Amino acid sequence: MPATAEKAASVPTAENIWTKTLDTLRTEGKTYALTWLEKLRPLAVVDRALVLGVEDRFFRDWVDDHYRGLLEATLVRMGAGLSTVQYEVVEIPPTPEKLAGVPSVTGGAAPPPRPVRLNERFTFETYVVGESNQLPAAAAQAVAEDPGHLYNPLFIYGGTGLGKTHLLHAVGNKIHQHTPEARIVYRSTEDFTNEYVEAVRDHKMPEFRRRYREQCDVLLIDDIQFLGKREETQKEFFYTFNALHEMSKAIILTSDAVPAEIPGLEDRLRSRFTMGLLTDIQEPNYETRIAILKKKADLEQLDLPDRVCHFIARHVQRNVRELEGALVKISATHSLTHQPVTEEFAAQVLKDILPSQRPLDVEHIQREAARYYKVAVEELKQDRRTKALAHARAVAMYLSRKLTKSSFPEIAAHFNKDHSTVISAVRKVESSRENDAAVKKQLEDLEVKLGVG
Repeated sequence: MPATAEKAASVPTAENIWTKTLDTLRTEGKTYALTWLEKLRPLAVVDRALVLGVEDRFFRDWVDDHYRGLLEATLVRMGAGLSTVQYEVVEIPPTPEKLAGVPSVTGGAAPPPRPVRLNERFTFETYVVGESNQLPAAAAQAVAEDPGHLYNPLFIYGGTGLGKTHLLHAVGNKIHQHTPEARIVYRSTEDFTNEYVEAVRDHKMPEFRRRYREQCDVLLIDDIQFLGKREETQKEFFYTFNALHEMSKAIILTSDAVPAEIPGLEDRLRSRFTMGLLTDIQEPNYETRIAILKKKADLEQLDLPDRVCHFIARHVQRNVRELEGALVKISATHSLTHQPVTEEFAAQVLKDILPSQRPLDVEHIQREAARYYKVAVEELKQDRRTKALAHARAVAMYLSRKLTKSSFPEIAAHFNKDHSTVISAVRKVESSRENDAAVKKQLEDLEVKLGVG
């Protein structure tokens, strides 16, 4: 064999590297990751990167958020000369195992395939229900049990990373489990828009409309807030919505904002979106964060000490996605280094994502109090004296006095009030903390959010 051919033959291919990567993870007991990673396809080696094929953007983002660190650390340890991974969205062909399970034409009808793009790991069983998400979880369950008749449409809104997409997939998975023949369509708003634009460009609107109106029993649309200001796409979605709703087909939507606050959304769509049930997912409280971490640790097969669990819950507060990501990072680092999982270990691993320990100031306390009591910061500085607003303002003043070095006059200036008002508010809240269990709980919650609980 010529020397050049021998050298080329010795260069590991993307397929060989990926096979060795999965074998290494399997040998090291990281089977929790294989459920996801085995669905990727090796495409190429570019410079020092292994390029992997993924089926869609959602799958790409999930793998990147949760397993990039594990993959890159494994590649480095394998000594293949690679140090990073890249992704490319491609059509993933069925695996041989799946093909082997499909009956022949003469051997009987094939079972209905899983709905495209539904993530089988996002189920109601893996969704942690707490005070912050109890209503949307119950509503989603009800819709999954009687799609098209209860709460149609179901509109779930809330901040980024709080579990809206998980619930959307859980609805689809449960409907598919109980009614395999149901035609379930899951799309992000960006996907819907792109498909519409391509259909117009390629003169394929009849096929587009059949897919979303005639061949759809359940429509799941993620991030509907991105429909705002897209006039032509809104028009098409309006007619699609009407067609499905008139046939009692289930429609479930998620959004970062309520319909009234989506910029550029047509009034007729705002009206349609509020025909069923609007329900919001709020930031998880401390107890829910603990439950999420324990559930995720079980799925990751990680022995998570209570002290470490509470440490993570104290410092990662607003975002379920970040909470799960923190745990995956700890699990991966523990698997690679075999260091014991302690608070010190967790602090070191998460040092890049933990909130900075800068001193608290009055503005930060005002923002947290406003978010907690669901009012605007500016309302805390105005003269409105409703009972709820007065209480929120008093709590913010009390915490500003307790947790900062600001004087009474300095705090008063931040609220556009006289310093005597601050003194009165602080004394009132101090008394309520001693005698009112509800107020005590509110203050403890806020102190945890401020990183001092």
